[in-house]
Amino acid sequence: MKFSFSKIIISACLALSIMSCQKELEQQFADPEKPNPPTDEKFPGMFTAALYGWKLYVGDYGEWYYQLNSGTGVPGYSQIAQRYVTSRYTWYTTYDDLTTGNGFSDAALVDYFKTFFVNTRNYGAMLDLYATTPAELKNEAMLYIKLTTIVRDYGALKLVDLVNAIPFTDAWKGTSGVFFPKYDDPAKTYEFVMGELKSIADTLPTLYNQLSSSEKGDFTRQDFAAKGDINMWVQYCSMLRIRYAVRIAGVNPTLAKQVLAEELAKPRLSADMVWQMPHVANPLSGGTWERGWYENAFATFVPNTILKRMNFGTNAYEPGIDDPRLPVIAMPTKWKDYRGASMNADAQEAAYVAGDRYYAYADNLTSSLASNAMSMYNHATFHRNTQPGNWMTLGEMDLLLAEIALKGLGTTGKTAAEHIEDAVKHSTAYWYWVNGLSTYEPTSVLHPAKPLAAEVDIYAATVRAKFTAAATEEDKMEILMQQKYIHMNLPGAYELFTELRRTRHPKLEPFTLGGKVMKPVAERIRYPNSELQTNTDNYLKVKAEDNYITPIFWVPADKRGVTYYRNDYNY
Repeated sequence: MKFSFSKIIISACLALSIMSCQKELEQQFADPEKPNPPTDEKFPGMFTAALYGWKLYVGDYGEWYYQLNSGTGVPGYSQIAQRYVTSRYTWYTTYDDLTTGNGFSDAALVDYFKTFFVNTRNYGAMLDLYATTPAELKNEAMLYIKLTTIVRDYGALKLVDLVNAIPFTDAWKGTSGVFFPKYDDPAKTYEFVMGELKSIADTLPTLYNQLSSSEKGDFTRQDFAAKGDINMWVQYCSMLRIRYAVRIAGVNPTLAKQVLAEELAKPRLSADMVWQMPHVANPLSGGTWERGWYENAFATFVPNTILKRMNFGTNAYEPGIDDPRLPVIAMPTKWKDYRGASMNADAQEAAYVAGDRYYAYADNLTSSLASNAMSMYNHATFHRNTQPGNWMTLGEMDLLLAEIALKGLGTTGKTAAEHIEDAVKHSTAYWYWVNGLSTYEPTSVLHPAKPLAAEVDIYAATVRAKFTAAATEEDKMEILMQQKYIHMNLPGAYELFTELRRTRHPKLEPFTLGGKVMKPVAERIRYPNSELQTNTDNYLKVKAEDNYITPIFWVPADKRGVTYYRNDYNY
């Protein structure tokens, strides 16, 4: 069997990208114009189309261009990436406006709602087609249905995390006449998905083992993420259940502990679950998210929220004292040290006027190193690289296990402090690996040598000691989420936005402009206008929460109304 898509699926995927992506797909996937492929090609094609969907596992160009550009999108508001802000940016005067949309911006990200349903629209067709599939093909067909369900379920909970209630149980039923799906209770959607992921994980090995050798070969070609490794898909289900159990632990501890008891008894993740997209990405063109970063380099300075939690001594990088990830995550300034962007725009004004400015682009290393008064994200690691598809890294899993151990949600086999120490080590290895994927400017500035194991061990032990010494659970959560910010940083901006709202950590800097101190707490993004226009009756039932200030269901009662800002700028 060829690596193929039906014509309708190719159209669905291409509609979400730009012309260069179309050219790549035509080269990668055979027979894109075949209008009605055989049944044994339809299910693999539909599965691969869903897995490939833009905005799901990696971002696309337009999404990230507009999320970064103004500085008031999710990366800016979450203080993951920001401009060098001074009074010259007048639109920041309404930074705290969470009513009219003149402050926080969900531009481009709001399209994820529609994009998700477009990317998975063939899911219902797969279920319908299965009923008429010949008996000898049903096992293979069901395998692809189950795998597509995993992708669908992940995308659905990602959407819940952004907007709360979404159409779920009535979605993907257009062929049966349900064109206006109701919005489900988000807690019920979470509960259903976690149960479904367990059921799927239990059945995948049996379905796979019943494939013929030819079908297994086809599956390996179609599955560009796990390369046909069914055990990786089983473990992916487990990792998702752990992540989402932790997420709801503050509102449904009984279910969270039940899920964690089931999953923590299984073999633990032993390597980063990452993979490459099935196209050749050029960060300077095409539809990849790196292009959005590259064209908005001026909005990718590393905020103090991250940088000051990596650089503890002088502004220079000091091995054994400072975070060993600092040189591969951040760029040095013109002073050959590391300085973060402050959210105190007033305090930055004098230095900017005096000439401490920057080179706004990521196309000339010499100009960047000679001009930048603050640290941008490392051009090789981020702007001029091809980021991997990311299911779960060891660093993220370590931090989830740390929270589980800290809050007594399950038995992990280690203390929370030990998991924190592991997270630093695993995260360091991960980011030096990502940096090594880039061939841009192979200099020691952009591609520093991997730190000595002893240096990493010393720093990891330092973070562990700080965590152990923290007096309260909230103090420990501050350190834990600081580490999550450092580890996931720019590519993980949406996940960090979710964790920020759930835990109210790490504490961000207040934003000061023109003497006004602002601490806006954005709780969600809005539904797209198309929902009012096309699904009016059902939308009106959730319209009251269609704003920026209604918390997602998983925000614990004792965190609602709590700010996620520091009182000052001291670290």
